[in-house]
Amino acid sequence: MAFEAVDACFGTPHISSDDLAALNTAAIGKADCVLHYGDDFKAVMSSSNECLIGTGVGMVGGRRFWNQAATSLTIQSGTQGQKRNDLIVARYAKTSAGIESITPVVIKGAPSADAAADPEVTANDLKLWRIPLDGIAVGTPVKLFETVAPLASLGQTSYEVSSSDGRISVDACTACGGLVFMAGRINATEVGWIYVTLTGCPNAKVRSGVVFGRNSTWNAPAITGTLGKDNDMIVQVTEAVGNSEAWSVTYLRA
Repeated sequence: MAFEAVDACFGTPHISSDDLAALNTAAIGKADCVLHYGDDFKAVMSSSNECLIGTGVGMVGGRRFWNQAATSLTIQSGTQGQKRNDLIVARYAKTSAGIESITPVVIKGAPSADAAADPEVTANDLKLWRIPLDGIAVGTPVKLFETVAPLASLGQTSYEVSSSDGRISVDACTACGGLVFMAGRINATEVGWIYVTLTGCPNAKVRSGVVFGRNSTWNAPAITGTLGKDNDMIVQVTEAVGNSEAWSVTYLRA
């Protein structure tokens, strides 16, 4: 069938997991992902051999799944003098009878005297966490996914932002979807560098250039700067300014 009305009554059962997988992938924009829900599959090592995976919702191949309560997974002990990376994945499987499942799986890595490498995964695996082992010591789990923002977060949101340096102020900070617009003023009576941390705004995904405009002449700004991923702003003042020069930046949120 070329065209199929999935959300319609045919008089007989007709909706398959393939139908829903295609619609989910189209709606979310990707087939393999973690959606924001519950604990976002938070991983905690409760002992050297037990990892607890928190509640969460995800998709593998467009097929949705969720973890309704903390799930315990066993991590095999490490080897003295060897390093190893284990991966925790959500694995989709389908039997010859057509029965489907998505379950958490620990993929054991190969021990190495040097740097450890991640074990291989299959096309039906959604990588969640890396568990690093150094000898018999187990390290902190490393997250291997980015959570997809829920639809409710795509609306416009305003933030109150403070600055660690009084010479730079923030007048407005607005986020819409994955973009953030922030603008403010700067007063610097001396030439030099200003290092400032902005608190309260969404983190930037990558370092972004800050655009400055002269309020009076709108030419050759005396100020240049960048906003870092930790909301650290580095500003170079090449000409003293004291008339509330305007600055702005539009960046991708982390």
